[in-house]
Amino acid sequence: MDRGSQLFGKIRAQVSGWIVTGSIVAITGFTPQEWTARLFRLFPAIESGWLSGVDLRLVLVALATAIVVSSVLLQNRSSRRPATVDGGGAATASTASRLAAVATGENPVRVDRAELGGERATPPNDKPSIAVLPFQNMSGDADQDHFCDGLVEDIITTLAKLAGLRVIARNSSFVYKGRAVDVREAAKQLGVRYILEGSVRKSGNRIRVTAQLIDARDGTHLWAERYDRAMDDIFAIQDEITLVLATEMQIKLAEGEQARLRYTTTTNVEAWTYWAQGMTYSRQAITKENMGSARHYWEKALALDPASAALNAMLGLMHSLDARFDWWDDRETAVGKARAYADRALELDPGNADGYVASGLVFLLSGRYDEAVADARRAVGLAPGSGDVAALAGVILTPSGYPEESVVQNEKAMALSPNYPAYYLGTLGDAYRLAGRTEQAIAAFKAYHARSPGFGLTDLVIIYQERGQLDEARRTAEHLLLARPNFTIAAWLNTQFTRRDTARVDADLAALRAAGLPMN
Repeated sequence: MDRGSQLFGKIRAQVSGWIVTGSIVAITGFTPQEWTARLFRLFPAIESGWLSGVDLRLVLVALATAIVVSSVLLQNRSSRRPATVDGGGAATASTASRLAAVATGENPVRVDRAELGGERATPPNDKPSIAVLPFQNMSGDADQDHFCDGLVEDIITTLAKLAGLRVIARNSSFVYKGRAVDVREAAKQLGVRYILEGSVRKSGNRIRVTAQLIDARDGTHLWAERYDRAMDDIFAIQDEITLVLATEMQIKLAEGEQARLRYTTTTNVEAWTYWAQGMTYSRQAITKENMGSARHYWEKALALDPASAALNAMLGLMHSLDARFDWWDDRETAVGKARAYADRALELDPGNADGYVASGLVFLLSGRYDEAVADARRAVGLAPGSGDVAALAGVILTPSGYPEESVVQNEKAMALSPNYPAYYLGTLGDAYRLAGRTEQAIAAFKAYHARSPGFGLTDLVIIYQERGQLDEARRTAEHLLLARPNFTIAAWLNTQFTRRDTARVDADLAALRAAGLPMN
């Protein structure tokens, strides 16, 4: 072959490479370098050297070309397939506008008063919906439960970043932990179409993860995979699972959402293990002991990975709770620590929803209401499918002077978490009360008391006293003191977030005193 032919061949190969590169980025959202990293994870044999005699550039170009061709074929096939909604019917032309309305709160999910006792809220049916059930611990070691739970927690958190998907919150799907589950029944109870289930076996430095996606309408297994990897690959496994789920459920990713599917908690396996242990405690009752244990593990994790935005955000949230409940530090010190962690989280990752929640809570504690509201709204925008973020946004919005917007977020949180924690009822009731929706507030607070005796009664005392139902106010105050003998107005006030409407605070205190509750 002459030099001219060789030069022409090289130029043609280079141009072909550029075309393939551009096609990969345009269609998949991933660069060839990212695909290469994934291919090396998927094909450990390459790393072992058995292809050492082959020019890997040719292999990767061939694989990339196959990816491009298959993506185009799949895209064409999808365009010929009629669009469907969760119920299986044809999608209407207004589906996109309805989705936008739900995401922005213009068309909120309403929770009936009859459902406030803990029954399932009626979910929207125009989005793909999924519940990730707890993965089975196949290691034979109960101490590894936190590892399995952490993997599921990460998958849920990542999927919740997608606006086009409704993801059931962890505190609802985990009621099935340790139980034999009928997938169709679980899907019906949670109001979802898709179920992801799986198992984890950890042995030494190896991990085996199995996962399967099921369409609960007919029990069809849409996808199943087994990953047998080194522990260091746990993060790549999570990336692959979430990307496959989005593909299989035909989620149309908005601009920038492809990047949101990438795992971001920490890149240090030991730090991740401590993070998972901390999450086990943080999901329990909000007490000084439980939150102290969570903080302990997260601080150990952060020491191993100081550049983790997620860990900084979590510790910011923890110190915000400390500032509210007076657990470890004085209020000023706790607020300062919370601010430092929140700022660091957002410096590391400006797209971290928990970082904005932590920052919003600090602004609220500092009486900077407009900034608190702005951060709450940013958090909801970054994690539109997160029940936790919606609930905490509601916590911020009500005292900042936006109770109706808080109602929207709290009802959304309850729809995303049919088995919602009791405190959701308290924050929803508070929003109803300050929005002037008194009857709904009474229903919410009664339901709160039914699930957590003594809680919600303080607000009922205020409502009854201000409505002139004085006997009912005094009876409720007596029930409150029976359930919580150490209750005082001063202690209650100390745990409340500051409110923009100071006159409302004064009126609340006057009502509690008039009903006979002790000040100190």
